[in-house]
Amino acid sequence: MRGLAIAQARAHAGRYVASIVAVVIAVGYIVATLTLSSTVDASISKSLASQYETTDAVASGPGVSVALLESVPGVRAVAEDVSGSVRVVSAATGAAYGEALSVAPSAELRWEKLAEGVVPTGPGQALVSADSGIPVGADVTVTAANSTDAATSTARVVGLVDLEGSAQRLGGMKVFATPEQVSLWAGESATREFRIAGDGSGTSADLVDRVSSALPAGSTAISGESAIEAAAAQYLGGTDILSTVLLAFGAIAVVVAALVIANTFAVLLAARTQELALLRCIGATAKQVRRSIRAEAAVVGVIASVIGVGLGIGLAWLIGAVATAADVPVPLSTLSVTPVTVLVGLAVGIVMTMVAASAPGRAATRLSPMAALAPLESKPERVQDSVVRRVLGIAALLAGIAMTVLGVSGQQVLPATIGGLLSFLGIAALAGRIVPALVNKAGGLLARAIGPVGGLAAGNAGRNPRRTSATAVALLIGVALTSTLVVGIATVKAAAPGAMDSQFPVDVMVSGSGSAPLPDALGTGIGQVDGVRAVAGLEDADLVLDGHGDLPGYGVDAAQVKDVLRTDISVPGPGQLVLSPSTLTDFGLGAGDTATVRGDRGSINLSVVEGVKGQPALLDRGDLAAAATLPATDAYWVRLDTETDDQALATTDRIIELARQEAPGSDVQGMTEMRSTLDSILDTMLMVVAGLLSVAVLIALIGVGNTMALSVLERRRESGLLRALGMTKKGIRAMLIWEALLVAGVASVIGVVFGLVFGVAGTASVFGIDDIALGAVPWVQLVAITLIGGICGVIASLLPARRAGMVSPVRALAG
Repeated sequence: MRGLAIAQARAHAGRYVASIVAVVIAVGYIVATLTLSSTVDASISKSLASQYETTDAVASGPGVSVALLESVPGVRAVAEDVSGSVRVVSAATGAAYGEALSVAPSAELRWEKLAEGVVPTGPGQALVSADSGIPVGADVTVTAANSTDAATSTARVVGLVDLEGSAQRLGGMKVFATPEQVSLWAGESATREFRIAGDGSGTSADLVDRVSSALPAGSTAISGESAIEAAAAQYLGGTDILSTVLLAFGAIAVVVAALVIANTFAVLLAARTQELALLRCIGATAKQVRRSIRAEAAVVGVIASVIGVGLGIGLAWLIGAVATAADVPVPLSTLSVTPVTVLVGLAVGIVMTMVAASAPGRAATRLSPMAALAPLESKPERVQDSVVRRVLGIAALLAGIAMTVLGVSGQQVLPATIGGLLSFLGIAALAGRIVPALVNKAGGLLARAIGPVGGLAAGNAGRNPRRTSATAVALLIGVALTSTLVVGIATVKAAAPGAMDSQFPVDVMVSGSGSAPLPDALGTGIGQVDGVRAVAGLEDADLVLDGHGDLPGYGVDAAQVKDVLRTDISVPGPGQLVLSPSTLTDFGLGAGDTATVRGDRGSINLSVVEGVKGQPALLDRGDLAAAATLPATDAYWVRLDTETDDQALATTDRIIELARQEAPGSDVQGMTEMRSTLDSILDTMLMVVAGLLSVAVLIALIGVGNTMALSVLERRRESGLLRALGMTKKGIRAMLIWEALLVAGVASVIGVVFGLVFGVAGTASVFGIDDIALGAVPWVQLVAITLIGGICGVIASLLPARRAGMVSPVRALAG
C-alpha cells in the first residue's frame, strides 16, 4: 500500500496543489518567524561579542575604580564604561532622546569604529553615530533625560561612529564622550562597569578570581563571555516577546491550514471513492486503505514542509536584506538557521497534514465497497454533532460571556481576554449548528431575491453542513480576529485621550528639584512663550493634617487651575480641602468632614471635598498662606494653545530651554508627545497585525475554493441534468458563485459580529464602559470587512465554477 500511495502522489500531483499551498504558507510563516528571531539573536550577540572581544573580565559595584583594578596582578588595561539616558539637542536633528556612552582611552579596549574624525580626549568633545544626521563640527547640547540639571553642556562633534549591524543602534540617539564627561551628563543616573584586559599570565577564569578577591564588599567580577550573555539578555528580552506574539499568529495559521487540509483531502478522496472501493473489493482491508491514505498524507506533508522550510528561510533572508538596505536599526546582518527551526517546520507540516487527513480517511472507508462503487452523487446530510460537543460548546460560550462581563464590570483585562477566547471556542464548537442555520436563512432571502439560481445555491450550500461549517470556521477565525482588532483600536483611539487627560490633565508640568522653589520669573516667562494659553502655579509648604500626619499637597488659585486643565477635576474654593478617593481611604475621612490643617503659622479648619482618582491634595492658595509662612512655588501647570502636534512639541522645547535658564535642576514633563504618538502606534499595530492575520485569511480562502471544487465533483451528474433542462453555462457558474458567497458571507458576518462585541468589551475592560463611545465603532470598516470576505469567497470559487461550466451535459450525465 505504501507503493500505491507514492504512485498516487506521483501520478496525480495536481490534486495536491491546494493542500501543499496551505501547508507551505503555514510552515513558511513559522520558519520565517523562527529564523528572523534567531537571526536577531545571532546579530546582537555578534555585535556585543565585538564590543567585549578583548575583554577578559568585567567588574562593577560600589568602590570599584580604574586605579584599584590596575593594581591587580595580571591586569594589562582597564576601561571605565559609563552610560546614562540623555536628551540631545542639535541644529540638524532638534531634540532627541537616547544614551550617552563613554569611549575607552585605551585603544586596546575601545570597541567603537570611527567612520570619520577623531576620538574625544577631553570635555566639550563628543562622537555621534554616523546615521544620526549630525555632521562633524556641529554642536550638541546634552543633558540628563527629561531633566534640565546643571550638568547640561554643549559639546563639539569631533567624529562619527559606525554602528552598522550593532545592537547599539537600538534605543535612540547615541552620543559618545570621555568617562568624565558622560558622568557629568548623566549625573546620579549614570551606570558604570569596568572592562579589563589581562596580560596573558593566566586564564580568564584566573583573572576573574584575582579581581574578585581585590574588590570591596558588594562588588562583583564576571568573565567577558558572561558579560556578553548578560548584555544580550537585556537586548533580546523584547525580541523574545515579539517572537512569541508572531508565533501565536503562526498557530492561528496552522489551525486554519488544518481545516483546509481536512477539506482538501475530502475533495481528493471523494474523487477516488470508486477507486478505494475497488481496492476493498480485491482484498484490501479498511485498515490498509486508511494506512495508504496516511502514507499519502505523509508524502504531501513532507514535500510541502520541505518547500515551506525553504520558503521561510528565503523569506527571512529577503527581509534581512531589505531591512539592511533600508538601514533599519534592528540588527539582521547574520542569517541564522538553527536545526531546531528546520525540525520544527518539518514536524509542524507533516503532523498537521497527517492529523488533518485522518478524519477524511476514516470517512472514506466507512461505506461498504459495493455502495462506494455506485455512481458518485451528493446526498443531503442532516445537521448532527455529538452531545458532548454541544454541551462543551454551550458551556464554553456561557463561561466566556460571564468572564467577559466580569472583566468589563471590574475593568480587568485578563478575565475579559479569557472570556473572549472561551466565547470564540464555544462558537467554533457550535458552528456545526450555527452556520447551517444561518446559511439556510440567508439562502431563503437569496432565493426570493434572485429566483431559482439562488434557491439552488442555497440548497447546495446547506447540503453538506459539516463541510460548510468547517469551511466557514476557517474563514471566521481570520475575520473575527481582524474585526476585533479594528473595533478595539478604533474605540481605544476614542477612549484613550479622555483617560490620558484624567491621568495627565495638563499639557506640560514644570516641577522643582528637591527643596529649591521655582522662581516667579519662570512662571512669567512661560506665560509669554508663543503657543502657551495659560499657566498655573502650585505652591507647597510643610503641612500636617491633625490626627493623620504629613499632608503632601498644593495651594492653588482656582481660576488659574481651571484654565490649564484639559479635563474636569475637583478644584478647591476658600475653606475647602480636595483629596483623592485613595487619600480619603488612607486618612479615614469622607466628603463633608472637617479636617484641621496645621503649618508653622497656625491651623485652619477645612471642609473635605472628594476629588478624582490620582489627583494631588489641593487647597486654596489663601488658606495655605494662612497656615504656613512663605509658601514656595513647587510646580507650574501649563496649557498649550497650538493647532498641530509639531507646534506643541516646539513650544514644549522652548519651555524646556526657559526652565534650563531660570531654574537649573527643574524637571519638565510634556504630555503632548505621548498623545501625538498614540494614534501612530495604534495605526502601526493595526497594519502589522492585519498583515499577520491575512496569512490565515489567505489559507481560509483556499479552503473555500476546495469546498467548491468538491461541490462541483459531487454534483457532476446533477449539473449535467440542469444543463440538459436548459440552464446555461453562465447559470451553472452563477449558482456556484452564489453558493460560495453564501458560505463566505455568513462566516464574515459571524466574525464581524464577534469582533464588534469583543472589540468593544476589550476596550471597556481597560477604560471602563462609561468611556466607550459607540459612535467611535468603525461601522464603515466593518461593512468593508464583510464585503471583502464575501468578495474573496467569490474569487476563490471562480476557478471551480469555470470548470463546472466547461463540462458538457452528455459527459456529465454519463458519470
